[in-house]
Amino acid sequence: MGKIYSANGIRHGQVKGRSDKGSTFKRKRRSLLASSLICAAAGFSTAAVADDMEANLAKAEAMIDSFYTFDPEALGSFLTTAGDSAAGILSYQAWAEGGNYKVMNRPGCTAETAELVVCPVTVQDDPVVALEVDFHVTDTFHLTFEDGDIVNVRTSSNDQPIYYEARVWIRENLPEVDAGPCKRTDGARDTPGDCARAMADGYRQFMVAKKAEPEIPFIPADFEPPVLVETDKFKLVPLGPEVVELDYQAYMSSIEHLQETFTRSNRWPREDITAEDAMQDMLNEQQRFENRESFAYAVLSSDGQREMGCIYVRPVSKKGYGYEAQVSLWVTSADYEAGFDEELYQWTREWLEQEWPFPDVAYPGRDPEWHTWDQL
Repeated sequence: MGKIYSANGIRHGQVKGRSDKGSTFKRKRRSLLASSLICAAAGFSTAAVADDMEANLAKAEAMIDSFYTFDPEALGSFLTTAGDSAAGILSYQAWAEGGNYKVMNRPGCTAETAELVVCPVTVQDDPVVALEVDFHVTDTFHLTFEDGDIVNVRTSSNDQPIYYEARVWIRENLPEVDAGPCKRTDGARDTPGDCARAMADGYRQFMVAKKAEPEIPFIPADFEPPVLVETDKFKLVPLGPEVVELDYQAYMSSIEHLQETFTRSNRWPREDITAEDAMQDMLNEQQRFENRESFAYAVLSSDGQREMGCIYVRPVSKKGYGYEAQVSLWVTSADYEAGFDEELYQWTREWLEQEWPFPDVAYPGRDPEWHTWDQL
């Protein structure tokens, strides 16, 4: 495990009294020219492929227009070839109408490939407003085309952790919502519009209950989170201004890799992050560490000259499933290729089990895997 030190200089293992308790999407912009050249190499006409992609983009924009008219017939006219996904999108339209969705930002659709178009739309809606968060959800529509027809539509969104917490609370405290307006038949909601309105009301009740709850600290008062962990291959130090340059160099060297394997989003990291942005992020992480709210660590080479990745120990974002903490980690693309990702993951599991006061820890994307975590 290595040598582990807390803020007061006490090596872990010497401390007594440990407590037993403790839409989104990947957008890879590709120019029409680049995609056309790829298709041309396969024997297709560059101009024809470009025209097809332009036509797909135009049809995608028109479908999004129809979605927010809240007219199911208008939307349905675009979904005649969309197979089983058509019913899901029509149901979501009814939910959006019941949730009083208002478009706040619509940057337009982009073509990821000749067959796939993604359309992000940021909205204000009553369920999220009820949660009293200063945040607007971005829904992303992923449209698959075949010979100019929409053959599949799916959506993803960047809902905040409190959204899932509130949903669990409603299931446990307002079972009549699931049994009534949110009742499902063969997996689909019978009345999605009524369900959205009922959920918004349930979220308001959740907030009243949440404000009445006593604040429970993330870690026990007698636990000191380590401030230095040393192994033969690497060492951990808290993220803060002292490592801002190493941290910036690490994630900026691996933008596409981290968007795919860590955030599953193009929001971080991205090319336009400035040095000022990086420093503010470090100050935020340092403050959360000092406040004992969450704990972010830089994984440095043993000589401290390079950041290999990061580990984040945070309160669990999806409550009601038995987890007491949520841990995520990443390594640079170079270290990933060298096999360090799996090595660091296994070491981190052992470290959390032996040195932290959390009997049950979630590692989203690893244990459980993303498809399971996303459905919680």
